[in-house]
Amino acid sequence: MRRGAAEEIAGFLSFSADYRDRITAIEKFSGRDWEGVLRWMDDAGLAFYFLQKLKDTNALHILPTGVRGRLESNFVSNQLRMDDMAQRFHAINTRLNAAGVRYVVIKGFSLVPEFCRYASLRYQSDFDYLVEREDLAVARSVLREAGYKAKKSRSTKESIFLSAEREPSRSAEQYSAAAPHAVELHTDIWDDEMHGIPAMEGVFAVEQATAKHWNGISFPAQSDEDAFLLQVLHACHHLFTQWIRMSCLFEIGYFLNGRAGDEELWRRVERRVGNREVLREFVVIVSELAALVFGAPLPALVQAWGAGIRPGPRIWIENYARNWVFAELPVYQFSLLPRSKLVLFLQRQYRRSSAGGPEHVRTHRSRMSGIVSSVQRDPSLVFDADWWRRQVLIRRAVFYLLAELRYICEIPRWRWLNRRGARVVEASLDRQSAQTGKKSMNLRAATDAEVDEGAVRLS
Repeated sequence: MRRGAAEEIAGFLSFSADYRDRITAIEKFSGRDWEGVLRWMDDAGLAFYFLQKLKDTNALHILPTGVRGRLESNFVSNQLRMDDMAQRFHAINTRLNAAGVRYVVIKGFSLVPEFCRYASLRYQSDFDYLVEREDLAVARSVLREAGYKAKKSRSTKESIFLSAEREPSRSAEQYSAAAPHAVELHTDIWDDEMHGIPAMEGVFAVEQATAKHWNGISFPAQSDEDAFLLQVLHACHHLFTQWIRMSCLFEIGYFLNGRAGDEELWRRVERRVGNREVLREFVVIVSELAALVFGAPLPALVQAWGAGIRPGPRIWIENYARNWVFAELPVYQFSLLPRSKLVLFLQRQYRRSSAGGPEHVRTHRSRMSGIVSSVQRDPSLVFDADWWRRQVLIRRAVFYLLAELRYICEIPRWRWLNRRGARVVEASLDRQSAQTGKKSMNLRAATDAEVDEGAVRLS
C-alpha cells in the first residue's frame, strides 16, 4: 500500500483540517490503492470511522461500488458482533459480581461515548478488567467456568482468556460475531518488567471506579480523567512494542476534540498525574501524536507540559513521530528499510536498563536460520513470490532484521539531532550559570554513550 494513501485517509478523518481536498485525492485512488487501504483500515481500526465520516460529509459517492459494498457489509456484521459482545460482556459482569470480584471495566465499551460516538464504529476484540490482586484467582475461575481458555501472556500483570483456541481473524472475518475474542484481567496497567520503564504506582485503583450506564448495562468504569490517562498508557504500551493501532490515536483525538476546553477536567488530570514526570511526558507524546495525525486540539495543560518536555522526547516527536506512525507492518509487504524500530530512540529515553533487547535479536536470528536452510536446499525459492507470501513468520523475521539495520543506520542522525538540541539547551543554561551549562554538556556526552550502547546491543 502507498503510504500516501493511508495519510490521505488519516487527513480526511482530521478533526481540524479541511477534508474537501482529501476527498479529491481519495477519488483518485486506483484499484490497487483501495486493496491496500481497505486492508490497512481493517488492521488500523479505522474502517468504520472512515465510513461514518463519508456519511456525515455526504461523500459516499466517491467510493467505487465494490469498496462501498465491502465497507457497508462489514459494518452490518460489526453491528451484529457488538450486539453479541454486549450480551457476553453483561454475562461476564454478572458472574464476576456474583463471585464478589472487585473490578473496574477499562477500554472497550467503557470508552463510549467519550472516546467513540457509538460502539459499532469500533473494532473490539476483547474485554479488559482491572482486578484487585486478591480477587484474581476467583476471577480466573469465573472465566474458566464461563468456557474461556487460558492463554500464556508475556506479562506477569495480565491473565488472558480466549473464547476459542484459534487466534483472532483479520479483514472481513474479524467482524463476524463468530470470530474469537479475549478477556484480559489486569492487576496493574503498566508492566515495568516488559518495557524496562519504572512502574507508576498508584495511578489507577479499583476503588476509584464510578458507575457507568451504557446500552441498558450498568458496570464500574473509570472517571474521564482516569480513562484518558489509561488510554495514554495503552498507546505507549503499543509504541514500545513497536506498533500501534491507529484507532487508538483517533479515539484519543476524539476525546481531545470534545474536551480540550474543559478546564475542570484538565485540573483533575493534573492532580492525578501529580509529580510523575514520566506519565506527564507520556501524555504529551500521545496527545501530540493525535494532533500530528488527526489534527486533535491540545489542551492548555498539555501545551504547557509540552513546552517543558526534555530534549530527547521532543526531538523524537518532531523528527520521527509521524513517519513512525505510518511505518510498514510486517504482515504487509517487503520493505527495504522499515521504520518500526525507530521508536527505540524514544523508548531509550525512559528505560532503566537494556534488558530485553538481545532476546528479540536472538528470536529473529533463529527464524532467519530457517530461511537460510530453505534457500540452501532450493535457491529458486528466492524468486518464488507465492512461497514468500506463505512464509509469514519468515517475512516478519526479515522485516525486523531489516528494521534493526535501519535503526543502526539512523544512529548518526539521531546523535546529530541530539547534539544540536543539546547546544540550544546549553546556550540557554549558560545564560543562567556556568555550572548548569557544564551539566548540560555532560548530559550530551551521556546521550552519545547511550546511543553507542544501543548500536552494540543490536548489532
